[in-house]
Amino acid sequence: MHVHTPTQAQEAPGATAPGANPVVDIGDDVGALVVYLDAVTPSGELEACPAGRPGERFHTGVHLRDLGGGSVAAAVYPQVRHGSYQILDEEYLPLALVHVEGGSVAELDLRSA
Repeated sequence: MHVHTPTQAQEAPGATAPGANPVVDIGDDVGALVVYLDAVTPSGELEACPAGRPGERFHTGVHLRDLGGGSVAAAVYPQVRHGSYQILDEEYLPLALVHVEGGSVAELDLRSA
């Protein structure tokens, strides 16, 4: 599964995406996931996988998004089946675990305090 929002095809990795509002497709057993990061990843993407199943990993782009008068690096997974997922680092090692509920948007904040 290779996930990108419609505007990402024209954006350079890490580019600010002003006015680019990702469309999420949620309902029944499908939710969405937004991950906030300190900065855009070196690859411009963020990997995830179902918990305990690294061979089924998928990714999405990380872009600067306008949020509350400032910019934040965010990865938006617009369509994720209900379940637990691991967010992976650049070496595909688990960074965090998050649970996605069908019909809702889960948020995970990985920014430093």
